[in-house]
Amino acid sequence: MSTIILQVCNYLHFGIVISTPIAMTNAKSKEDWNDLAETLKSAAHAERIAILHLMCNCGNNQIMVKTIYGALHLEQSITSRHLGIKKKSGLLKREIKEGKTFYRFNKDNLIAQCIKKLLTE
Repeated sequence: MSTIILQVCNYLHFGIVISTPIAMTNAKSKEDWNDLAETLKSAAHAERIAILHLMCNCGNNQIMVKTIYGALHLEQSITSRHLGIKKKSGLLKREIKEGKTFYRFNKDNLIAQCIKKLLTE
């Protein structure tokens, strides 16, 4: 990620504590920009934003897939596809416990934390 994201987050006063080496990088290689674009694209869909909003305001640090598609009236396969895209981009982390699949925001991903702060009511 680039310093530009850090500046945007600071400018918007999101109050995110940045303690990772990412905060010190000024790398702006084509790969950095591509990574940033892919991460942002993974959230740029109405149903994906609705999922993220639900995750921000569900009262837990993680949420079950079943809860997501039930609350948003989406098909399970569509929900899983959206979650998979966001997981691949690094926005979300997946955990399987006792046969149940849970998702949570990736606390190590600065964009994920900015989006979480933005969508939290």
